[in-house]
Amino acid sequence: MSPTETRPNSGDRFASGTIEQNERTNDGTLRPQDLSKDHPFELRHEVSRLNKQLEDISVALKKGDFKDLVENYTDWKRRIISNFTAGIARGLGLSVGTVVVIALLTWIASVMASLGVPYVSDFFDYVGSLIQQGRNGAS
Repeated sequence: MSPTETRPNSGDRFASGTIEQNERTNDGTLRPQDLSKDHPFELRHEVSRLNKQLEDISVALKKGDFKDLVENYTDWKRRIISNFTAGIARGLGLSVGTVVVIALLTWIASVMASLGVPYVSDFFDYVGSLIQQGRNGAS
């Protein structure tokens, strides 16, 4: 057998050799033009490669919740409800977060003032005297 020849497959009459050898069938007639360009095994590999790509795209879309995203942006009522609840959650989170941070800073400052840290206790004494002056002047 020469290097360009392959063994014929009994089930596939066009898979009997290379593409150059398959220009004619075993009985000597010319192959149809569309079959001579694409080898059946090459088409199978191409189809399996495309199927794999489609499967990867499908998995990526499922992981990304693309269906939910499309449903939320096509239904205007659902979008309004979603944005409203997101706004309420952001507002509450900002308010609660601000209260917690200010309370924590106030507690740390009061602990430092009670320990007699020089600048902190002097600052609170000064603020306290300003508050007393304001009360005495207002009454």
